[in-house]
Amino acid sequence: MKHNGLSFQNIITSEDVRSYKPRPEMFQRALMEHGLNPAEVLHVGDSLISDVSGAQQAGIKVAWINRNHKPLPSNCSPDYIVKSLEELLPILA
Repeated sequence: MKHNGLSFQNIITSEDVRSYKPRPEMFQRALMEHGLNPAEVLHVGDSLISDVSGAQQAGIKVAWINRNHKPLPSNCSPDYIVKSLEELLPILA
């Protein structure tokens, strides 16, 4: 985060909840700590297993960032597929 000049008020890691993606505990903890329900959240990630599967297990919609044009396996169904973060803007509007 320092390298990219990023700063966040809250960060929840897998180590904090002693559970690793794709298990839903990290996502559930984030929802609880921020008083949100899954319908209010969009998780964005580039891993079909860790990000898409994990967030969906917690009832959260997911935008899969597919920068390398990987084929989508038939057993996976992200809510959105984008090639870049810029493509998220219309989804969030």
